[in-house]
Amino acid sequence: MKQNTYAKMLYPSPIGTLSLVADEQYLYGIWVQDQTHFERGLGDETIEEVASHHVLEQVISYLDTYFEGSVQDLSDLPLAPIGTDFEKRVWAYLQSIPYGQTVTYGQIAQDLQVASAQAIGGAVGRNPWSILVPCHRVLGSGNRLTGYASGVEKKAWLLQHEGAAFQENKK
Repeated sequence: MKQNTYAKMLYPSPIGTLSLVADEQYLYGIWVQDQTHFERGLGDETIEEVASHHVLEQVISYLDTYFEGSVQDLSDLPLAPIGTDFEKRVWAYLQSIPYGQTVTYGQIAQDLQVASAQAIGGAVGRNPWSILVPCHRVLGSGNRLTGYASGVEKKAWLLQHEGAAFQENKK
């Protein structure tokens, strides 16, 4: 295998086209086209669009099931070992939030014994695995719908899809 070549497949989802990127071993990210931090961390490495890929097909199977409204165990998905130690702690926490449930940034800060909910928010916002590592299940205080890298309306769609309770922000 050539060094630093990533495979990419596009996945048409109800919240927009998703870009799925992996190498031979790991899933590097799932990004909504044009979101903040799109394909962050991949630098100028070679990314080739492919028709099939063993890691990405596993991810597509999960996404199909998710958008049909079912839950799957993702513990066997090989997520790339990227991010700072702090980000990894936050992302591991996100993976433990059950389907259809939500937590607040403040709750994560408390559980991880981190002084700043804003630091948590920053790490949540840099999560490279949209939907798979469910950063959309994190809400502001009072269960208010707050930031999402690909737009709050997409976050609302995902939470409604899962039947989760949240407060819409009043304009």
